[in-house]
Amino acid sequence: MSDIRYYISGHGLGHASRSCQIINTLRHRHPDLAVEVVSTAPGWFFSGFLDPKVPVRPLALDFGVLQHDSLIMREEETLIAYRRFLPERQRLVDAEAESLRNSGIRLVAADIPAAAFAAAREAGIFSVGISNFTWDWIYRGLAEAHPEYGDVLESLTGDYRQADLLLRLPFHDAKSDIPRVEDQPLVARISALPKDEIRRRLNLSSEARVGLISFGGFGLREFDPAALGQLDDWVFLTENSLPGAPANLRAIPSGRFAYPDLVKAADVVISKPGYGIVSECLANGTACLYTGRGDFREQALLVAGLHRFGRAREISNSDLRSGTWRAPLEALLQQAQPKETLASNGDAVIADRLAQLVVQAGGGRA
Repeated sequence: MSDIRYYISGHGLGHASRSCQIINTLRHRHPDLAVEVVSTAPGWFFSGFLDPKVPVRPLALDFGVLQHDSLIMREEETLIAYRRFLPERQRLVDAEAESLRNSGIRLVAADIPAAAFAAAREAGIFSVGISNFTWDWIYRGLAEAHPEYGDVLESLTGDYRQADLLLRLPFHDAKSDIPRVEDQPLVARISALPKDEIRRRLNLSSEARVGLISFGGFGLREFDPAALGQLDDWVFLTENSLPGAPANLRAIPSGRFAYPDLVKAADVVISKPGYGIVSECLANGTACLYTGRGDFREQALLVAGLHRFGRAREISNSDLRSGTWRAPLEALLQQAQPKETLASNGDAVIADRLAQLVVQAGGGRA
């Protein structure tokens, strides 16, 4: 029997990454508390990063934003898909509420499927959101060009208003539809190894210039890596084998190294602004060469955080896909270290708060 049921959006890997970090820390600091996960995030990710004693049940209570790849969103298709989901949503809420009542769950946590809060309220169980945004805020940005989808926003906002508490992460909008908010430190996976030791295990010299190509669960289409061969004074790492890859691009099989170790080993991460990779760059002191991902509302907040607390530089989508990287990489390496730092112990702070909420909730609403 579990004490906490933790719902995780399956969109990308950022929600799963920070949730795994929090759950693992919770299990370490409060081993008497049992946790179960409900998510459609990739099973291989949980197998590699989540405490194996935590069971995972696949169930889609949301689907984030539909995307062509990491950089191109399918905006109206996302709104259409959620509208089609609305009739099924109530059946899922009722079923989850019944499951929560029958399973003895004492606390519902969610990052950040809206319907999870409706199910918790129906079951009479205290619910807490853990995120820097809610999906209605993202969808409101999508709907600015498609105002006819007001029913979608109304459903999402109504569900979030049923949450009892939001443990709000950095890089957030000022407003929240969840009425009670407590701000938290950054949650990030941090390498425990020295940079030189990671490079030794990767057979890389300490003097090598190393870039980590990181485009998460959606990948990067229409990219020809051959141009990177011209940057023969650099070594580029990626978890995915790329056709036509030059000799200086090395594919590191997934699971062979902890991803935060790869981030720390690199001089620069080449990516798009997503919470997981932004937080890991900041926490591990690695510079970030980023490219825009369309009109995604979270992006501006993450970019501002990157420039304030880290070293960052933007590259256009066209330059990224063509491999025109030398000038921005060189300029990024010349940037001074940031003057401000951001606390990154959010996993421990949130784990302790969740443990406290379990005691306070006592199986019912606090």
